[in-house]
Amino acid sequence: MWCILKLFRHACFGVMVSLCVFVGAVSCAPEALEDEDALELVEEIYDLDRFDIELDEPVPELPVKPYPESEEGRTVIIWMSIDGMRHDYLARTETPHFDRLIREGAHTRELKPGFPSITFPSHTSQATGVRVADHGIPANTFYDRERDRIFTFSGKPDLLEAEPIWTTATRQGLRVAVYDWIKSYNQPTPHAAEYYGQRYSGDLTDRERMELILDTWRADDSDTPLQLIMGYTVTPDLLGHEVGPEAPEIADMVAEMDALYGWFTEQIITLFDAKMSPRDELYLFITTDHGMSTVHSLVNIHLIAGLEEEEEKVLALTNGNMANIYLNKIESAEVRMQVEQNILNRLQAYDFLYADRRKDLPEQWGYNHPNRVGDIVVALDPGYTFHRGIASKVEPVEHMGGPMGMHGYDHHVDSNMLGVAVFWRYPEPLGGTYLGPVDSLQLHPTICRILGIQPAKGATHEYIDLPPPRMLEPILQDLP
Repeated sequence: MWCILKLFRHACFGVMVSLCVFVGAVSCAPEALEDEDALELVEEIYDLDRFDIELDEPVPELPVKPYPESEEGRTVIIWMSIDGMRHDYLARTETPHFDRLIREGAHTRELKPGFPSITFPSHTSQATGVRVADHGIPANTFYDRERDRIFTFSGKPDLLEAEPIWTTATRQGLRVAVYDWIKSYNQPTPHAAEYYGQRYSGDLTDRERMELILDTWRADDSDTPLQLIMGYTVTPDLLGHEVGPEAPEIADMVAEMDALYGWFTEQIITLFDAKMSPRDELYLFITTDHGMSTVHSLVNIHLIAGLEEEEEKVLALTNGNMANIYLNKIESAEVRMQVEQNILNRLQAYDFLYADRRKDLPEQWGYNHPNRVGDIVVALDPGYTFHRGIASKVEPVEHMGGPMGMHGYDHHVDSNMLGVAVFWRYPEPLGGTYLGPVDSLQLHPTICRILGIQPAKGATHEYIDLPPPRMLEPILQDLP
């Protein structure tokens, strides 16, 4: 079994597919795509039965080798992301397992995502501690001017322009396992995590993703413990897009996620007790990348921007409620400025969107990336999302059958983008603290502080004020 696990450590995973399946990621024929099949895959409508969570099946036991004891206590952090876990979902039904974690830990129902609140940029902001302007991942699909290439659901780590937490920790001597986090695949040396995946697989259930984490930790036979273990679960996002965040199915899903995370918590406690020493401590971080809002209207970017009226080369890429319009193929600066103004004039005539030049975007967005953000950026109001399949400028969502839920909106405008975060410690509880508003950019420096390492360059946001591990209190006093 150990040999099988070592091989699976670098298994080949499939292309990541989010259930923004109704949304046209590319609004004109790209000159190059990272993956020929990516756009076909995002057109699939998921059968939700695939994501039913079965907790009765026993997990095959693998041998557990304890790490050597240490005179100094060590900390292990397990960071799990629940995609699309809106701030009020836990109130929809009974959640005894989450209630326990909240009662013994610290939590917020005001986790503020980065802008835009879309899976790829939001997760990347959490992992790096910086905004899009610094990390360079503006959307799930974007155009890179320097490479003259469109990237669609790309897992390529070399697209990152800021250091993610798994590299930060590895570079400072800690051992890391990371599965299914954006840009964590195929990591380059010299600071690659000890365990990582090759590609994302949409075929795995959330339980199977957790089992991979548990099996990796259980079978790790190094004399140095893994101290940062990262994983991902996707069901709330998939269901939210399919049925909308107010649908009754959401309550059933939350109950299933509660049972799943209750099972997972017991599993990690058992493994921690078997592999670590009495002086060591375990943290479980459960966070989300964004919330979810109800969709009532679909919008065609080509038609509202009048792109068919322009004879010049214009590229428009949409992701949820966001559109980036690139004009760099227009050689004449004078013509480019005129086309830009023409498009802005058309867009700004609508009262359900924000549209402006990249250089004039709100500073709080941190979205002004010079190479990958469009010359014109469009953000639709809550309730609206882009769709390349409609024949008119705006249509009711019922005409296409979905998506019934969407994210991407500025949390200052739409509080439904706020999410849940729970921080739990074992064996010493954190005490049931409500943290109030928490910025996603605080997660990277908080993990660094708990592990006793320095944050990556640029990750200067204030850390979350959690009680520190006992063994690190003397060290933390000397950290900035």
